[in-house]
Amino acid sequence: MDKSVKIVHFSDIHFSPRLQFIRDSYDEAVSVINQTPHDFAVFSGDLTQDGLKDEYELANKLRRDIISPKIYWIIGNHDSRSGGFEVWEESIGPREFHEFSDDILFIGLDSCIPDRDGGRFGREALDYTKKILMKYGDAKLKLVGFHHHILPIPKTGRERSNAIDAGDMLSVLLDHNVDAVFTGHKHHPNVYKVEDTIIISAGSVSSYKTRSGGPRSFNYVEITPEREVKVKIMKTDGATIKNELKTITRRFRMVDSTGGIWLRLAQIAGTDFGVGNNRQEELFQKGVDLINTTNPDLIIHCGDMTANGRTSDYESAVEALSVYSDKLIFCPGPNDLRGFGETLLHKYFDIENIIEKNNSSFYVLNTSAPETKIGVVGRTTQNRLEKYVYHTKQLSQDKFHTVLMHHHLIPIPGRREISALEDAGDVLRLLSDTGVNLVLSGHLGRAFCTRVEKTAFVNCNTLSSQQTASSENSFNLIDISTEGAIVVSEINVPSGFRRILGIFPGIVADKNTEDDK
Repeated sequence: MDKSVKIVHFSDIHFSPRLQFIRDSYDEAVSVINQTPHDFAVFSGDLTQDGLKDEYELANKLRRDIISPKIYWIIGNHDSRSGGFEVWEESIGPREFHEFSDDILFIGLDSCIPDRDGGRFGREALDYTKKILMKYGDAKLKLVGFHHHILPIPKTGRERSNAIDAGDMLSVLLDHNVDAVFTGHKHHPNVYKVEDTIIISAGSVSSYKTRSGGPRSFNYVEITPEREVKVKIMKTDGATIKNELKTITRRFRMVDSTGGIWLRLAQIAGTDFGVGNNRQEELFQKGVDLINTTNPDLIIHCGDMTANGRTSDYESAVEALSVYSDKLIFCPGPNDLRGFGETLLHKYFDIENIIEKNNSSFYVLNTSAPETKIGVVGRTTQNRLEKYVYHTKQLSQDKFHTVLMHHHLIPIPGRREISALEDAGDVLRLLSDTGVNLVLSGHLGRAFCTRVEKTAFVNCNTLSSQQTASSENSFNLIDISTEGAIVVSEINVPSGFRRILGIFPGIVADKNTEDDK
């Protein structure tokens, strides 16, 4: 890429002759966009309010006011309402497309389910995306756009209108080194670096609905030849709200481990005590035998220790795990709080908020609630977490800071996002902004890890529960080197086979962080 690529990214116009469309904001944004030099524009969905014919007619009239060399128009969930996806194809264009020009690949996708706020890519769209990314694998710049967010967005409450197969799409984007992703949907601007892919969400240009009374906005994105991604979030009048700078390195990540291992964690979940079958008992015993051979400093249990939260379940768990009491840290899952489980939990386990061990700090965030698999944080708990993570900025960087919970924050490939965490967007933003080193979770029975900004997120499979999404049970082994790198491995319980899940250098700021400079 010989010169910078400049992109206007706008979203969620919600054209309508009714009150949901704010015409003055739209006209103001168009005036600024027309005066802003750019190579092309990306519109990431919700052109109309309800997908009605008169709204499309208004859209086709007013969108001609935008002066741009090229605009990629992407369909949104509001555009798909009332059969509007058919009107889109007639008056706007294809709902799924790609274009390769000047060594830049752009893929536009339909993430919508007609007459539903939530989204889904589906197997065909995922296969199409992989096929195009493989065909143009040598493109100097690979960009993808769709409407629904794939990472939780701040200020949006419960994740109830996300793409249910967001994890599968995230895996495709990361596996094929997509440089930037453009989304809309939640009317709140947000930028994350996930490994080396920049995920950019736009606010709304002209909808009556904004988050926390925030301003209507759009993004101005510049990608330089040095692989810097500069995102300017702008009000519709052109005033800058925030500047974001992310760097795409695309270098092979090596880990200097000459100094040895600072801390070794065995991460488990889903032991399911109380099921009462030989298979669970055999898997548990084989799992702990394997864990013993790795000689971990700590064993982190990320929930669903018991099957039904009964007294006998807890008694079995305490008996089996008592030998590890000095190195076990436990965070409950939904199964542990069934029935009288919440009372029994505090009888058998001392669940502290902050645990200091092995020159490291662990914050136990209980995201589980009785009689629901949906994760709950709430304002009070979130305020306590906020005090902790901001306090970590004042602590010595020689200490490793980990937050553990049951529910995941990053979508899991191969699983449906149907029991996500309330306020996930606010929690994710808080953890990534404050640079917590590691976040551990144990939901949905599948191992996965990635890095958002400077924080590693690791989810584990079940150790001995039959409620696993993987073919076999496993646990994670997490090594933190003295140089501040994290290496995550998954160890298969039946076979003992070990595979590397992720390598993340430079997690601790004052260690060797040349990879991130």
